[in-house]
Order: sequence, then structure tokens, then C-alpha cells
Amino acid sequence: MIPVTIFAGKRVAVFGLGGSGVASARALSRGGADVVASDDNAETVAKVAASGITTADFRALDWSKIAALVLAPGVPLTHPAPHWVVGLARRAAVEVIGDIELYCRERRKQVPDSPFIAVTGTNESSLAHNVLNHTADPRFDAF
Repeated sequence: MIPVTIFAGKRVAVFGLGGSGVASARALSRGGADVVASDDNAETVAKVAASGITTADFRALDWSKIAALVLAPGVPLTHPAPHWVVGLARRAAVEVIGDIELYCRERRKQVPDSPFIAVTGTNESSLAHNVLNHTADPRFDAF
């Protein structure tokens, strides 16, 4: 796992504790951030807390101490309506970002001149990944 250091020494809230949210919380923590995490599912929160990630009820969180809210991909930012946690962050003027933004910022910090291609989503992303991987393979003259 690549540590995400862009929030080192700052408190970051992560909401949505599926695979992406847990990975983001761990990467931020390894990068020196003070991470607090939560989810709508109490069982998920308990499981994540047992794994060593700090959890909290975000309705009781002091948002004035939060540098950013990392929203997992399955949590609505805008549609059909913003999730309640987005409203809490916005009222406190806390930046709301996603997991991809974390890694883009870290890349920009660590290797700003390196090119990259990001493939996201679930529909045909494996196919797109395979095509890009094949295209980038130096054994083939794709261009």
C-alpha cells in the first residue's frame, strides 16, 4: 500500500467503509494523518474499529478540526441527494474529496512529471485496463 502523506499531521474523516474507504483510511494513517472513520452500517463500523482504525459518530464530530472528508465511491456526493455527512462537512467548510483525488494529489507531490492513466468504474474497466496494459507494453508497437 502506498502511504498518502498529503494530510500528514492533519485530521481526516473517511466515510464509507467498504474496500475503498478502508484502503483510504489505512493509506492516510500510514502517511501520518490522524484518521477517523465511519459508515451508516454499525456492524461495519465495529468491524473496522476492531481492525485498529479509529471510528466515531460523525454527527458528534468536531468538524472544525477536520482537514478533509474522504467520501467512498458508493456514498452520494450529489445524486440523488447529498448524503447527510456531506452536509455536515460543507456546513463546516471542510473539503469533500474522493479516494481517487487522494492518490492524484499524492502522485502530484511525489512524482509530478510522471504520466498516468486512470481507469475507474465497473462497466468494462477490466477490458480498458487490459487494452491500456497491452498498448503500453514495450514489446508491441501500438502506435
